[in-house]
Amino acid sequence: MPRRLATAAIVSMTALGPLGASAKAQARWTRVQEEAVGLLREYVRVDTSNPPGTTTAAADLLQRILEREGIAATRYESSPGKTILLARLSGTGPGKPILLLHHMDVVPVDRARWPRDPFGAEVVDGELWGRGAIDMKGLGVMHLLAFLELKRQAVPLARDVILMAVPDEEIGGAGGARWMLDHHASQLDVDYVLDEGGFGSRDLFADGRLVFGISVAEKRMVWLRIRAEGVAGHGSQPHDQNPNDRLTKALARLLAEPLPTSGVEVLEVMRGRIGAFAANKFTNAIAHSTIALTTLRSGVGDPPKVNVIPSVAEATLDCRVLPGTTTAEWLDEIRRRLGDPALVLEVVYESDDPRVSSWDTPLYRALDAAIARHHPGAVVSPILIPYGTDSNAFRPRGAQSYGVAPVVLSVALVASMHGDAERVPVAGLGTGARIFFEALKETAGR
Repeated sequence: MPRRLATAAIVSMTALGPLGASAKAQARWTRVQEEAVGLLREYVRVDTSNPPGTTTAAADLLQRILEREGIAATRYESSPGKTILLARLSGTGPGKPILLLHHMDVVPVDRARWPRDPFGAEVVDGELWGRGAIDMKGLGVMHLLAFLELKRQAVPLARDVILMAVPDEEIGGAGGARWMLDHHASQLDVDYVLDEGGFGSRDLFADGRLVFGISVAEKRMVWLRIRAEGVAGHGSQPHDQNPNDRLTKALARLLAEPLPTSGVEVLEVMRGRIGAFAANKFTNAIAHSTIALTTLRSGVGDPPKVNVIPSVAEATLDCRVLPGTTTAEWLDEIRRRLGDPALVLEVVYESDDPRVSSWDTPLYRALDAAIARHHPGAVVSPILIPYGTDSNAFRPRGAQSYGVAPVVLSVALVASMHGDAERVPVAGLGTGARIFFEALKETAGR
């Protein structure tokens, strides 16, 4: 009898072991969830609006957190107040590092339009309100906590994992990620970049179906100025050399045709995995090259005189072009649509040639698997995004870059980015950090 009781006790302890370990892990990640909310509230309260885009105080906050955990941080300054923070967990293998990248700067706010303090970080009905909550301090906190957990859990690494927080992404990245690549490229010779871009949603990608999009490509930005020249005169005597007439008629022709699309492979993969896209401005923007008329400028005097026909009229277009279409091809398309060879077409800005990251890599597969573990039944797909990120500076250098915030956002929450009601659900922050931790452990761990 004693022998049987001892055997039963051993069996019972063995059976309870994994349960005990599971409970311990759950308790750990519950603490991480609480920590994530607290850190994000602190982070959002640091006003990093760009302009001026000063990030010194934000870098101070992140550095204090890292040093409290025994992790050294290196600071750089691309210009006064534009602080960059970099920290590294060292690995022992030959593989190049994985970079966790986020930007500290945020777009400005119109306080009069916000129903809550945009830098108050209030939590209301499970949502944390504030500029940067989604774009992209929330994701930065998830990166930070995954990075800290690698250190806290003493995960042996086969490659370095780097955490970098940068300024100036909201104005093109010249003083942030691109400055680092220009001045400290040896610190950023990486295989992979984890950045912003995709997220999970039940209504954005497909109606009523939970989809997590991991961005692997962006559209090229081509900003154009169109100038019409004519003959000035008295408004009481209209004539056929009015530049306003020529410009508005040309713009009407430009925008009358359906938006062009092309057979981009990642879009075909998306349709194969997701099915029919939901009908909204986001899916329309990723399925087509797009043209947005953003400014019109004309008139004589300030304020412009109503009774004066001007000699010049200008418009600007924000074009976002699908991968596979060159700038030259796009300009030919714009000229054809305008139908007026006398108009002057000027390229104000164009981004780098968009590269598409592979979705057949160890890190992508690890992200896919981690998301599926925590969101059973969800569809995970590589996606194209319509906006620009710092990833576009790394892909041409050979890095595989993936943009994803592994939280579930509604169409309304996605639309709140850059708006006057930006907010993020707090419940998913800890799970998001855990997804990154698991993917990093699988890809960078020994």
